[in-house]
Amino acid sequence: MTLSSPLLPGGAVLLAAALTYLSGRLLAQKKWLADSPVARSSHQTPTPRTGGAAIMIGLSAGALLLAAGDPALLKFAALAFAAFGLGFADDVRPLPAFLKLIGQVAVAAAFVLLFGAVDSAPVPFLGDVALGPAAPVLTVFWIVAFMNAYNFMDGANGLAATAAIFALSALAVAAAGAGASAWGALRGVAASALFGFLPHNFPEARLFMGDGGSQLIGFIIAALAALAASGAAPVSPLFAPTVFMPFLFDVAFTLAHRLGRRRNIATAHNEHLYQLLIRLGASHARVTALYLGLVAVSTVAAIFASALPAPLAFAAPAGLFLAFLVPALLLFRKASAAGLFSAPAPNAARRADLLPKAAE
Repeated sequence: MTLSSPLLPGGAVLLAAALTYLSGRLLAQKKWLADSPVARSSHQTPTPRTGGAAIMIGLSAGALLLAAGDPALLKFAALAFAAFGLGFADDVRPLPAFLKLIGQVAVAAAFVLLFGAVDSAPVPFLGDVALGPAAPVLTVFWIVAFMNAYNFMDGANGLAATAAIFALSALAVAAAGAGASAWGALRGVAASALFGFLPHNFPEARLFMGDGGSQLIGFIIAALAALAASGAAPVSPLFAPTVFMPFLFDVAFTLAHRLGRRRNIATAHNEHLYQLLIRLGASHARVTALYLGLVAVSTVAAIFASALPAPLAFAAPAGLFLAFLVPALLLFRKASAAGLFSAPAPNAARRADLLPKAAE
């Protein structure tokens, strides 16, 4: 539904940023659910991991304001709260992996039931192909996979938040062809909520978004991307994966490397590319700046791919994947020479962490 006045989305964006910032400041002071450093951690002092609650507060307020333009936003906000609740429960008391996966699938399946699935996708050399009965399954898979990938990449100060701000803004611009809708404004609200959180997390982290925050934002990005791909002015289903190719490549490459070494991929580790950079001496700020630059390049590639015929739409993500491959191999070779794969990181390398609640 189109919004009648630009004041409504503008107010929602400002409200989300302000409430997230103020809530985050309070939560940072209270130090509830403080995350104590362990051998894999990227921080050295106990830091609260309740930032997701601040983001949820700001996002909810903005969504409630926008619901005047489209009441369906309330259903979406309820699903977002469920994703946050799942992650926050894991922050309070770690959940078994299978139980957490069931929760993610349930949230994603509820989204498909309420809002529908992405019904077609580009296939190399064939163009757009109808997904048929596989559409709901593939949409659920996309949402769950992205929730986990985003969660894995939440491990350096500002990394997950800045990339999400950039990507949500890009997705909002890409979907602008549908008009000034409440759904388009929601992407801005989500980005502004993260913007309100960022001062508490970058360049120094006084607050982590925790599993609650990473599950929340991962769901929002994946779900809004699915909606954009099936909207009145559909955006290619490849747009969001292409924008986030630096994150998705890092996760896929690291998992493949661990499988090749017969390591348990379900076990917490600090072998992601961004973690290896930190363990080799790069600062959090430099790593975050590097990944943000890569996301910017990937966004340009996604925009370029949008102008290509559907049979060639895979050129951008495939090209990015190949471009990242050689630097990744060189980094893994350097990390291996430094002995970073032979044993858990010692005290000197306590600046990396995969655990979602020890992130940032």
